Amino acid sequence: MTGANPLGGGAGRLEPLIRAPRPRAVLPALVALAAIVLASCSGFGSEGAPTTTTTPARPVVVTAVPAAGAKDVPPDQVVTVSATDGVISEVTIAPAAADSGDARESSSPTAPVATTGTAPPSDPAPQDAGITGDLSADARTWTSSSPLVPATAYRVVASLVDEFGGSSEQQWGFTTGPPSKVFRAILSPGDDKVVGVGMPVIVRLNVAIPSAKQAAFAKLLTVTATPAVTGAWHWFSATELHWRPQELWKAGTKVSVNAAVAGYAAGGGAYGAKNVTTNYSIGEAHVSIVDVNTHKMAVFTSGVIDRVIDVSTGRDAFPTRSGMHVASEKNNPKIMDSSTVGIPSNGPGGYIETVPWSVRISNSGEFVHAASWSTGSQGNSNVSHGCINISPADGEWFYNYTQLGDVVQVNGSPVQLEPTNGIGDWQIPWAQWAN
Repeated sequence: MTGANPLGGGAGRLEPLIRAPRPRAVLPALVALAAIVLASCSGFGSEGAPTTTTTPARPVVVTAVPAAGAKDVPPDQVVTVSATDGVISEVTIAPAAADSGDARESSSPTAPVATTGTAPPSDPAPQDAGITGDLSADARTWTSSSPLVPATAYRVVASLVDEFGGSSEQQWGFTTGPPSKVFRAILSPGDDKVVGVGMPVIVRLNVAIPSAKQAAFAKLLTVTATPAVTGAWHWFSATELHWRPQELWKAGTKVSVNAAVAGYAAGGGAYGAKNVTTNYSIGEAHVSIVDVNTHKMAVFTSGVIDRVIDVSTGRDAFPTRSGMHVASEKNNPKIMDSSTVGIPSNGPGGYIETVPWSVRISNSGEFVHAASWSTGSQGNSNVSHGCINISPADGEWFYNYTQLGDVVQVNGSPVQLEPTNGIGDWQIPWAQWAN
């Protein structure tokens, strides 16, 4: 090439650049140098030494379901919290305090709040106060394992660790919607009651529990007895289950029942709104033994006879059932209508009577009650429609003596009390009851 160099120099000055290319071995060094330059300040410190700074950690990015600020979240929603550019050390979800309204209304998780060190915050909200959950093996996803409660504002706190080990916290909130139907568990016998040694714990539900879910549901129910006893639940229907000890209660036992049904999804849009508890005690040990053949009833308190009473039980057409009955109702008086047990009140053997001092012992019309009209038969023959007739004086005494839950054992009848007839729990052998 001849002529002037367009950059102002001659051809001789270009040749060294063309003929002496940069050695390839220099390229890696340049790359490394560029990396150092990018990670360093371009100047020098006051002492002439170069000053350097590290690239700051990226904040942990959190995504959540339901989203922050969500309203009317279905109570059966599974809550998930996921992290990128870091990991999760802990998640707590609990009902929001009254003064945390801005957290509940937040439209997104708050910006990270820096804390020192690598440990999570030292005072997290207690997990057992809210929703439980599980952290994935890689600590990047947390998933709830317990249900939400309807119509509740929740506060979520996620403790996080970034890629360089720094810890931070993010908070947000959401609100669950109302249930289409409230699931209720009604506990008997009820708070502060004093009941007899035969009274079981009774739980009645307003929504049926399918048989496949009954074992799991029973785990939500806890019975605590002092002194402790061995006991178990038994389902009588899809809406009723009972708990009883293996043997009759001991007098003086304190009983506490807790149904942890808040948030329980019963199906059909029904959810438990709150947990339910009841506390009561067992009174004196009252057990009465009726012999339909000798026409006597022996009344025992703590194994000692209080009184022996002449009785008249059911005649052959309407025998009083044998078995362990439990007193379930007291009325003074009680209007008794034979049509409620299948005998037309205006037909043969029918009646409508106002009966004083009446203690119910089954749902098929069996009572221990005063019967002034049969005093001549009491102690010598059975003439009733299935009730245990006693004199007016004995009837008043027995009525005042009886606690709901007291035991009335009937012996000698050819017909047995059905387990579902009133409180017939003790008619079921323990091996069958506990399974």
